[in-house]
Amino acid sequence: MCENSKGPPESRKPQVDGQRSAAAVLDSSLFNGESPVQISERTRALYCDVWEAFLDKDGRVVNESALRKAVFKGGIDCKIRKEVWSFLFGLYPFSSTRREREALAAENVARYQALKMRWKELVKTYQPRLQPDTPESIPLYLRECRSLHVNNEQTEAVRERLSGAAVEEEASHMGDDQLVFLNLTAKLHADRQPVDIGKLHSSIRVIDKDVPRTDRGQVYFEGKGNQNLLVLRDILITYSAYHQDVGYVQGMNDILSRFLIVLGSETHAYWCFANYMETVKSDFLDDGMLNKIKHVRLLLRKMDEQLYNHFEAHEMGDMLFVHRWLVLTFKREFSFGDALTMFEIISSQHLELSSMEAEQERERQRAKELEKDGGEFHVQVVDMNTNYSFEVFVCLAVLKEYRNKLLKCLEISSVYNTIHSLSMKMDLNIILMRAEELF
Repeated sequence: MCENSKGPPESRKPQVDGQRSAAAVLDSSLFNGESPVQISERTRALYCDVWEAFLDKDGRVVNESALRKAVFKGGIDCKIRKEVWSFLFGLYPFSSTRREREALAAENVARYQALKMRWKELVKTYQPRLQPDTPESIPLYLRECRSLHVNNEQTEAVRERLSGAAVEEEASHMGDDQLVFLNLTAKLHADRQPVDIGKLHSSIRVIDKDVPRTDRGQVYFEGKGNQNLLVLRDILITYSAYHQDVGYVQGMNDILSRFLIVLGSETHAYWCFANYMETVKSDFLDDGMLNKIKHVRLLLRKMDEQLYNHFEAHEMGDMLFVHRWLVLTFKREFSFGDALTMFEIISSQHLELSSMEAEQERERQRAKELEKDGGEFHVQVVDMNTNYSFEVFVCLAVLKEYRNKLLKCLEISSVYNTIHSLSMKMDLNIILMRAEELF
């Protein structure tokens, strides 16, 4: 998990002055009137000293915009990734104090456990009529995990830790009455949520096919009877049970595994995964991903008409070969460590948010000029085109970087072979810089 991605040369790394603010350590461009979307070279990963400079004495993040920029410019050092992801993926508000996060942690545990227990009870009740639970009907990996769970005392400790016991310890300051009320409220909330047991049963069948082949090369999931597979399964089923507008779709397992490996907590992983899915779930709905691929095509037509026409001429104009890049956020194209860096950089949303800020600043400047000239100015809401998010430009950067290879491909199988040959061979920083230049 702590595999470091390729960083910039030492000469590019900023020198840290412990007395300077986080903004000063990183870059003053956001605070001196310059455009917040100007391009600069990649920096080193956000590390502990700079991260701590972002926090005030009560633990609040004092400059969310600068933090997002820091993540975008260099990713996050693996030693603090767990803590920073808790903010980046909405587990805790950036403005929350340490004490407020203790209360939120306890609430998150109670809510997740209540949601999980409810679907488990429903499945247990309806399982006999949907599909008899015979040894032959239970997937092999489940039989292995459950067998070891019975025979190995250590597995219970693993499940207890991952289910949020560590988080519950953080809430030990709460009295018994408070905990009872918290659990009761969480149960009432879970009981009110509609669950389509038929859809859930269908989702579970697909989940049980995907879980045993998820990141088995990673230490976290390797080995026969690995209990972390049960945690992965429980989270995926919990999500699909209460988000049945999207349910479960293949690829979600690969997204979730990153959260589990980094956060090491079932509860934390569930809420961060659910929050992330809110931002990308349209990609898993009908026509959602096709729409995103369409915008990759439109960008390519504008930025590299020759390559675009080549794909069109050889009946590859649909460009469905970029589907995997977008669904898995380039997870298969880079080493696991570099893929985590790519994931958090894209999720920082720095360029998208900065573009909006820049446009709003231009509107304010126009208002001042009109007011100075005695004219009238009507404030307009900035309309951001969210179809052109940064990962779309990463796709474009890869296509342009390897355009000469792709121009030699005369059929779709050659394109797929070329893309497969690039896996684990692309330079992360070069691709990111190219994408930023194109944005």
